[in-house]
Amino acid sequence: MTALKSSAGSIRGFTLIEAMIVVAILAILAAISYPSYLGFMRKGWRAEARSALVQQMQQQERTYTLAGQYKRYEGGSGDGGAGGKYLVQSGNCEGQGSIDRCIRLTATPNESLSDPEVGVLWLDSTGDKGCDGTAPSRCWQ
Repeated sequence: MTALKSSAGSIRGFTLIEAMIVVAILAILAAISYPSYLGFMRKGWRAEARSALVQQMQQQERTYTLAGQYKRYEGGSGDGGAGGKYLVQSGNCEGQGSIDRCIRLTATPNESLSDPEVGVLWLDSTGDKGCDGTAPSRCWQ
């Protein structure tokens, strides 16, 4: 950087050391804040998945009341079952042969979403819910 002389004869500008100190401080702040930012984003994404699971389970219960059985489902976690960060699918409850009497809905993160603490969220018609991640206590918080 070239220093400029003002009319009083003093030199204005930044030295390379001063600029590097500012860059280092910004890098440290970014290193501290980015993981926290991702944590808040993941928490919001999980809320989207939980909401999609509950809404689809309500729809499944309506269908069961009218038809006497659940129906297969696959859709996104976004509004109206399109888009979103998760793929919501129906399947059998553990230990059950078919989805006619018991259904388990799962919300699987898209490839672009990494959430190892929670992983795949699930909810079934018996009221059980959980996830397969490394921190199951965060699944339904």
